[in-house]
Amino acid sequence: MISEIANRPSVILIQNAFPILEKYIDHPHMVDGKPLKVIDTLKEEILNNFKYLMELKKSGRNLFFPDIDRIKEIMLDELKNN
Repeated sequence: MISEIANRPSVILIQNAFPILEKYIDHPHMVDGKPLKVIDTLKEEILNNFKYLMELKKSGRNLFFPDIDRIKEIMLDELKNN
């Protein structure tokens, strides 16, 4: 996706998406000393595209670069053991 983020043209690579636990996020992305928040319309577009890629994955067409199933499994195991 190509969109404007913080008044700059930006590329969002949904195929690079991967699961994450909140504890691994050490800080928000900052612009001019303020945390950058994705506007709701862009967030919705990203989520819709992500859901579409997940549907393709379920039908056997995996376009994700990371092994998101394995990463999710590791994260769920970690949550169970904490």
